[in-house]
Amino acid sequence: AALLAAAGNKETLLGGRVVVGLGLGIASMTVPVYIAEVAPSHLRGRLVTINTLFITGGQFFASVIDGAFSYLPKNGWRYMLGLSAIPAIIQFLGFLFLPESPRWLIQKGQTQKARRILSRMRGNQTIDEEYDSIKNNIEEEEKEVGSAGLVICRMLTYPPTRRELIVGCGLQMFQQLAGINTVMYYSATIMQMSGVQDDRLAIWLAAVTALTNFIFTLVGVWLVDRVGRRKLTLGSLAGTTIALLILALGFLLSAQVSPQVTLNPEGPSGQNSSCTKYSYCNGCMLDPICGFCYKLNKSSVVESSCVPVNKKSTMEAAWGRTTPVLRPHGWC
Repeated sequence: AALLAAAGNKETLLGGRVVVGLGLGIASMTVPVYIAEVAPSHLRGRLVTINTLFITGGQFFASVIDGAFSYLPKNGWRYMLGLSAIPAIIQFLGFLFLPESPRWLIQKGQTQKARRILSRMRGNQTIDEEYDSIKNNIEEEEKEVGSAGLVICRMLTYPPTRRELIVGCGLQMFQQLAGINTVMYYSATIMQMSGVQDDRLAIWLAAVTALTNFIFTLVGVWLVDRVGRRKLTLGSLAGTTIALLILALGFLLSAQVSPQVTLNPEGPSGQNSSCTKYSYCNGCMLDPICGFCYKLNKSSVVESSCVPVNKKSTMEAAWGRTTPVLRPHGWC
């Protein structure tokens, strides 16, 4: 987060994003496993679901913070990115006081420590049955691993487990392929592509998208035990399909009414640009080195051209009119 806030160029920003991505990836894998291993069996599923609820709630809260910082005249984005260090530090300090899961300790042979931690977690409850169950499961797994090879191979060759694995992993795969992360991360840009020209308004509308995600996560938590997993999943997939079709139709209609390029300014001698070959804004915007330069006559786009973007400032043209209004990458 500190690296992102202090970034002086896009390479440093990209490096910071890689580091943050590694941390988030490890946390998103570790936290549900930890919850599943330490939670009582009757609360396990609910606590894992609540973890997802807090993730969507955090996304909404972050969007609100972004909207507030958008009113700063300069470097608001640095505060947006740098402030993420605060929850990371809080989480790090909190994990210092968390014990290892009893299951992991038993796997490492630290049975007495595992028993003490399990007793502390369960309070006045009797832990003998749960402790013996965890220990027996681990011993059975170790025997099976030693006699039948890798666990993943046995999972793939045993039909019931293979079907469950395909269903579980398939749901996760299609959830990502559906593009939810793209819509969430680039919702402000999508709003601008739909015609919202105010950057602050686009950020606040992105916060509304995050709020919708949070609210329907709450609805899912409330319905999961009342409706059932299968019906809720099928309903969610149907809703996702309809929403994606509407979004795709919106992109298609946007491309069809894309403003036309009416001016083709000549570049400096010896400088040729591929940007001049585009006839419409949509094609110009899909080229990462081009920007759409235009003037507004009330609500109509006039004197428009597709020109190269200045490498030093993406809001300026590399050449062409001296006072352009330039919309780079993703606006049309």
